[in-house]
Amino acid sequence: MNLKEKADAYAASRGLEITGILGDGTQGNVWTVRGKNKLISWALKLHARPQNYRVEKEVYLRLQDLGLVSLAGFDIPTLLRADDFHLALELSIVSPPYVLDFAQATLDWPPDFPDEVWEETRRRWRNLYGVEWPRVERLLGAIEAHGIHYLDVHPGNIALL
Repeated sequence: MNLKEKADAYAASRGLEITGILGDGTQGNVWTVRGKNKLISWALKLHARPQNYRVEKEVYLRLQDLGLVSLAGFDIPTLLRADDFHLALELSIVSPPYVLDFAQATLDWPPDFPDEVWEETRRRWRNLYGVEWPRVERLLGAIEAHGIHYLDVHPGNIALL
């Protein structure tokens, strides 16, 4: 069963309607859903791999425990529901500036990359954001201050105004 079929089955089991797609990637896909009242929409993310689901769920739980809905001026989706069986997260939808998609993050320790890999990675990130890089760098520092090491830096995940 592909992720869309899994999303359809999950939505049907929860009485939700899938109303559109927000994104797709290597870790999973994200759809907009709405409930029976049909007034409010939110995001449904299904993960392809259990490890990415577990990490992202743990990050959102940590952010929730800390009461964080934004950092350094960037909104963060709120975890509404997690389903371990379906590898599904239901999340609030945010508008730019935002940070989302924590499936590649690490908790409590940075990944063990050689210095030259970090230098190249940060150069690539800097080039993606140009003059806005200091703003993104502040966000990454604010995230890291909470023990979350964010690795999937690009404008689809860290969106500016």
